[in-house]
Amino acid sequence: MEILAEAVNTTVIAKGILLGFGGIGPAIAIGLMGASYMTAVSRNPESSKFLGQLFIFIGIAEVFGILAIAGFFIVQ
Repeated sequence: MEILAEAVNTTVIAKGILLGFGGIGPAIAIGLMGASYMTAVSRNPESSKFLGQLFIFIGIAEVFGILAIAGFFIVQ
């Protein structure tokens, strides 16, 4: 009786986890920042010109998503 054992390719699993968490994290961060911005502007519409400068943090959160995509190509 011959036993066939297939090797599990852990690289595929690692890449899937990397892209999954790497995409979910920035998406949640951008959503929370956007919701906080909309709440702040709805309470005080005149502050929108000052709060608009805080969108740089959304760009920083997006960089982490881009790094996850870059890590996809680095993992071998």
